[in-house]
Amino acid sequence: MIKMVDDVTPQSLIMRIINFMVVLFLLVIAPLPLAISNNIDNVWVQILCVILMLLFYSGLGWYVYFLLKKNIEGPIFTKPNIRNWRGLWWLVGMLFLMIIVEGILAQLRIHLTGVSISENQAAINELTSSFSVTMVGMVIYGVLFAPVVEEMIFRGLILNYFFRKNWWWGNVILSGMIFALPHMGNIPTNLADTLSFVIYATMGMILAYVYKKTGELRNSIAIHMINNGLSMIPILIIATEKALH
Repeated sequence: MIKMVDDVTPQSLIMRIINFMVVLFLLVIAPLPLAISNNIDNVWVQILCVILMLLFYSGLGWYVYFLLKKNIEGPIFTKPNIRNWRGLWWLVGMLFLMIIVEGILAQLRIHLTGVSISENQAAINELTSSFSVTMVGMVIYGVLFAPVVEEMIFRGLILNYFFRKNWWWGNVILSGMIFALPHMGNIPTNLADTLSFVIYATMGMILAYVYKKTGELRNSIAIHMINNGLSMIPILIIATEKALH
């Protein structure tokens, strides 16, 4: 379970909402240098764009860490206990559950609408379509930086800011719903978008459940990293094959 402090900071719900909205806005604009890099041919400018994005993301992570420290008892990140086999297998089970649910919903979306990927995944595919500085930056961002910062925001902040001690599932559901919105890039207006929203929301809720059940952000971060890494593998294979031919 999460070790929360007795009194949330800030105590005003409005200020907590404002804090979260500012963080969410910064998260949404953080990848912009990567999008700019994808439209520039100069390698040095691409490298500069990737570095700026990673620095911006790091700064955002430190800011969120500062907000979380006020609301969590003890350290935010702790050393994993690799001898806890039961706990490790439980995490593996939650990872497989998330992958299976994502797969079922993705197949349902294809069957009902003919749409195979979300707009967010299409944007990622475009950024990693060829072996380049942008692709390397996207992989670093997607596998290492995004899982850490997003878990601190969508699990850490939401679960420690809202529905703290009343409705157990309240902040788990809220976490999944809000997590889905920036990954969608738009409000769902059709069946395909709605199913894509459900996929991301379900992923967010499973990660929130893992964090709330174990009280350790490192667990949801690890699952998030592995999930993103697995989704990057076929993209990297295609990009590498293009580079070799």
